Amino acid sequence: MFRTWLSQHLLLPPKDLVYSRRRLVRSVFLIALVMIPLVLALIFMDGMMQGITDKYILLQDGHLQLYTPEDFAIDDAAIFSADRVVNGYGIIYSKEQSSEVKLKGVKTGYFNPKREAELNLETTDVLQRSSVTPIMVSETLAKMLNVEKGDRVAFILIPEEEGRGARPLLAQITDTYNTNYYELDSALVYLDYADAQKYLPSGGKSYLEVLLTAKATNQLSTVAQRVAQGYSWASWDQFNQTVYHNFVSSRQVIFLVFLLILLVAGVYVASLSNELIQDSYQSIALYKALGAQQKDLSCVFYSVVMLITLTGLVLGLLLGILLGYLLSPFLLWLSKSGLEGLRYYLLDFNVVIAWRDLLFIGASMVIIASITVGFTLARIKKISPLEVLQQD
Repeated sequence: MFRTWLSQHLLLPPKDLVYSRRRLVRSVFLIALVMIPLVLALIFMDGMMQGITDKYILLQDGHLQLYTPEDFAIDDAAIFSADRVVNGYGIIYSKEQSSEVKLKGVKTGYFNPKREAELNLETTDVLQRSSVTPIMVSETLAKMLNVEKGDRVAFILIPEEEGRGARPLLAQITDTYNTNYYELDSALVYLDYADAQKYLPSGGKSYLEVLLTAKATNQLSTVAQRVAQGYSWASWDQFNQTVYHNFVSSRQVIFLVFLLILLVAGVYVASLSNELIQDSYQSIALYKALGAQQKDLSCVFYSVVMLITLTGLVLGLLLGILLGYLLSPFLLWLSKSGLEGLRYYLLDFNVVIAWRDLLFIGASMVIIASITVGFTLARIKKISPLEVLQQD
């Protein structure tokens, strides 16, 4: 009964103790204010990384690349699609500018609904035939070269093998796309598979580009060994090791920053606990004089502070998730604003809620707060029942 009464007294101070009431509300608000940017940062980080990963997989490398000399039927529930493609590299020229690009030859049917969604294509009739080789470039690359749909550009095709000369190519831009990610848009050019084999030095690098179903994306090695039929293969992260490792290391650094921020929040929680003890200094002495046990007092103050912390924590998580869903339209507007510093970020992505990471952040906050509060509760032991005789 004593524990319940004291907890209610601390959580619901009398109306005349206005400062105590405001302090509780302020504490909940400040803890929530710490959590909201952490949740938003996590949503932004995971959403952007997942969006960039999907674009590299769907548009550039696939989940798997099977190096087979010819197509063969793949009957496996884990396979979403398998397309024969050919790659090469070159330098694209307009009258005013030039840029290094990756040329990708694809067949009819390559642009399935998933890829069309990533490319933001307005029509499925891409790579239309023309008097010269048709190509599809991004709106970003077209802007860099100062060209439009229907204009002609020239290529110098670079051989991958030593001893072979570069080859020229005249092409016409018949289609454009936009992935909203500068790194891909500035360097990826599509053309017809037959044209790529005809003009790329040595016919380019040909392979089967395989997309997996959503359920199989975490089983790349298992699926590859099952469907490769003895041929060599590689996964998308092996071709984009720099990007992949940057993602991993960036995530680790960001989580370290999160923990440092939570440590600061833990110090604030400890100061809140210290304030509660200081305000109840003589009351604690009185409770001890009346026979209250040290463990009862410590338990009550610990429970009250942690309840305030958990309330702010849950409120911050919920508000952060809500704002995260509202963040997408704002980021999309930013991506279209044309700010130079934003072009290297993917701002048009689906919201990803990493519940396991949110749970980790919440648990870390609770653990850190528990430790810091534990230190401040040691003050209760030092309060003597004789303190009740002191005057205010």
